[in-house]
Amino acid sequence: MLIIRVRQYLNKKDPDKQTSPHSRSFEFTNTLSLEIRKQLFELFMNIFDHPSHISSKQLEEARKYSNNLLINVGLTAVEEDWLCINADKSSHILNRILRYPIKSTVISKWARENFNNTSFVTRRAELISWIIDEEPTFEVSSQQLLDDFENMNQLDRQAIQSYKDDTYANQIMERELGDILPRIKYNDVETGEIREGRVDLDSPELKLIRRPYTYTIDMNAGLFQNIPDFEKMSQEFYSQIELFKMKTMIWGIAYSRLDNDSKTSLFKKYYCAETYHSLFKASKKIKNVEILKWLLEEE
Repeated sequence: MLIIRVRQYLNKKDPDKQTSPHSRSFEFTNTLSLEIRKQLFELFMNIFDHPSHISSKQLEEARKYSNNLLINVGLTAVEEDWLCINADKSSHILNRILRYPIKSTVISKWARENFNNTSFVTRRAELISWIIDEEPTFEVSSQQLLDDFENMNQLDRQAIQSYKDDTYANQIMERELGDILPRIKYNDVETGEIREGRVDLDSPELKLIRRPYTYTIDMNAGLFQNIPDFEKMSQEFYSQIELFKMKTMIWGIAYSRLDNDSKTSLFKKYYCAETYHSLFKASKKIKNVEILKWLLEEE
């Protein structure tokens, strides 16, 4: 019943405003009464604090829909504080913090306190945006970005090794215990008979960090997935660290809650031929017409 009601509410929302929730042009929901906003947040909070009230099959769906209800909704300082305290519980909660639509001293304080938290290395530009809200002249250090890069490399290497270990363990179990372990059954299309296939073991899953830049693929990794060539990637990244820093700052400015005039002034500091595409893409995303016109003039 909860899922049905949430779906019905979402379907009633203006479809013209249901663009990507990742977009900074997504309209700030300031038309809801304070009481309605509190109820929406209470629903969201309870789904995380008291998950036993929802079946395991519906839990993630409930979190997803309750999260969607809070996209671009302003909250009270107490509610903002709950989000910050529970940031590491779910990507939904983290997104509600980093993509919060209005300035918040609570969230800016949290961003400063967690600026070096390795759990958030992939969200660097968004963290920067919260500091820019209070300190527009802020600039991330090159060393911080190099540290982020090495932390991501370490996490990816650990994930790759774990994947290899799990794959090898499955191979051993199939070889040594294949005769007694249950096997996957499938329908033979040609004969219509039910046959037995490989041993029914959980297949390991390899999840690598999504990088905000392109990198060279290791063609000799021997895995059924694109694996970074860490040596070449490091050479490329270190040699272009200042350029990557400029691009990171462009997105940090774009994600901030400053007015467009202030953003335009800051954007120009990081303009060059190599950052043109990033600046154009960021300006288009936030619908900053002034900087788009300026970019066309600079071509």
